[in-house]
Amino acid sequence: MHAIWSCPSLMQVWSVNFGWLISEAGKATCFLDVLKLCSERSNLVDLLAMTVTQIWTRRNKLRVGDDVPPLGLINQLASVNLQEFHQSSLNPPKAPLLPKDIKWLPLPTNWVKINFDGATFAASSSAGLGAIIRNDLGLVMAAFTQPIPLPTSVEMVEVLAARSALCFAKDLGFSKLIVEGDSKIAIHALTNDDLFSSSFGHIIKDIKRLSSTLENVIFSHTHRQGNRVAHGMARMACNFSLFQSWMEDVPPGVKAVYLSEIFH
Repeated sequence: MHAIWSCPSLMQVWSVNFGWLISEAGKATCFLDVLKLCSERSNLVDLLAMTVTQIWTRRNKLRVGDDVPPLGLINQLASVNLQEFHQSSLNPPKAPLLPKDIKWLPLPTNWVKINFDGATFAASSSAGLGAIIRNDLGLVMAAFTQPIPLPTSVEMVEVLAARSALCFAKDLGFSKLIVEGDSKIAIHALTNDDLFSSSFGHIIKDIKRLSSTLENVIFSHTHRQGNRVAHGMARMACNFSLFQSWMEDVPPGVKAVYLSEIFH
C-alpha cells in the first residue's frame, strides 16, 4: 500500500490523473480497496494498472542501483506503454488517405536516406523488417528484408527495424544518415530520452549508442505513403527464411539481383 500508493513522494504521480481517487480512497487500508474503487467509479483501471507497473519497476531498479526516470515522467511512460499494449492487442487501423502525394526532398551532398518499416504475420507468428537506402539524388543504393520471430508489440517491430537499418547502413560504409520511418512512437523514442523505461527502451539505447559511432544521424518521421517501398521490403520477409539484401553497385563479376527486377 505504501510502496505504490500512499507514500507522500508518489502524490505528484497520482494527483495528475487520480486526484479524485486520492480523496475518495482516504480510508482504504489496502491497495485492493483502491483498485476496486477505481473500477467502480471510472474507466481508468488500465491506466491505474500501468502506472502501478511503472512505479514498481522504478522501485526495483532503485534497489539494485540502476538508472531510473524521474517521478515526473511516470505518467507519460504509463500512457505510452498503455497505448503500446492496446495497439498490440488490436488489428492496426488502415492508414488514412493523404490529400497530396509525398514528394522526395533533396538531401545534403554525401548524405543518404534510409527508410525502414516493419510488418507482422500473425498466421506464422513472425514479423518482417525492411529498409531501403537512397543517395542525395534519390537513387536507390541498397535494400534488405529480414524475417524475425514475432515480438511483443508493433512498436517493438518498428524499433527493431530501425536498428537493423542503421546496422545495415553502417556495414555499407555510410556515415551521414537520415533515418526515416512512419511510426510516430518509434521516431519519438529515437529523438527523445523519455522512453528508456518502455518495453523497447533497451533497443532505443542500443540505437543511440550505434548512432554515436557515426558522423551524423538524423531520425525523421514520414507518413505511410512516403514509406511504401520500405513497407514493401518488410512484407517481402515472409518469402525468406534469412536476411536478404540487394545492392545496385556491385564489383565486376558478382551477380546481383537489382531492385528494379524485384518491383516490376
